[in-house]
Amino acid sequence: MWWFRDFSKTKSDNAAFAPAVQMPQTSETLAVMASDEVQLHVEIVDCGASDVTVIFCHGYMLDSQSWHFQREALAGDARLVLWDQRGHGRSGWATPANATIDQVGQDLFAILQATAPRSPVVLVGHSMGGMAILGLAESHPELFGDRVVGAALIATSAGGLSGVTLGLPEPVARLLHQAVRTSLSLLRRQSHVVDTVRRITSRTSFRLTQRYLFGSQVLEPVAELTARAMSSTPIAVIAEFFPELDTFDKRTAVSALGKVPTTILVGDRDTITPISHSEALAREILGAELVAITGATHLLILESPQGVNEQLQRLIARVAQHRTPTSPS
Repeated sequence: MWWFRDFSKTKSDNAAFAPAVQMPQTSETLAVMASDEVQLHVEIVDCGASDVTVIFCHGYMLDSQSWHFQREALAGDARLVLWDQRGHGRSGWATPANATIDQVGQDLFAILQATAPRSPVVLVGHSMGGMAILGLAESHPELFGDRVVGAALIATSAGGLSGVTLGLPEPVARLLHQAVRTSLSLLRRQSHVVDTVRRITSRTSFRLTQRYLFGSQVLEPVAELTARAMSSTPIAVIAEFFPELDTFDKRTAVSALGKVPTTILVGDRDTITPISHSEALAREILGAELVAITGATHLLILESPQGVNEQLQRLIARVAQHRTPTSPS
């Protein structure tokens, strides 16, 4: 089932980066070793209010801080795990690179095993983070309905992204797509110089891509967070992952999510992972709920946090109603 929601932006949506939930919390950081010995940076926020663990998986060229509004809104509802994907944020990077959805799915498995070895888990993924969940579903389908008790896929896709036009005429989109692949390949050869320039010009670069990331003007803290994350992701990481996002296909893995309550969220103006990709997910995942947020684009977790947070809280409540008590982690 699916429907459109018009979540009007309020001052609380983008205005302040102050905690929305005032309750005792403990926070710890740790490094989790991936299967290829890359160190993955993890933060755990535990208020002791629930035995459910929510693991947040961020998107391409972002980091765990992109979940700022969700962290503040959900801190009273569950134990939260936020991690930086390989090459992003404070996590390490492999040489040679293992920049595949299969690998990030295995990374997610390592995070789950290290941070929630016994507690019921809800997986939440945005963009490439949602693809990581599908990678996990393919390699470990037995977890869904057992350890994994719920999932949310936000602005994501199970494959076929090479055909996305970004709202441009198809011939133009094809040329642009090939130009990006060629440019990234060239730029990574001078990665040190390129990354230095990108950090200096992060605001300008962000403004060039803002129309694809946000459906409306966002306030400065949100723009700064996004620009910082994008500019700090090394060009080598961007270049290695780009071809994988172009060719990956996990459409045969999505059925595993039909074993658990699953929410699919998308902005109805998203041109990067268009609503048709979310509709395809909803058709293949038994019982999935698809919610399209009116006026939002790809970064709806930052642009329309109120609507996203309401749906995640609703998912956690659904999970609580459909499971038996489990020992906490």
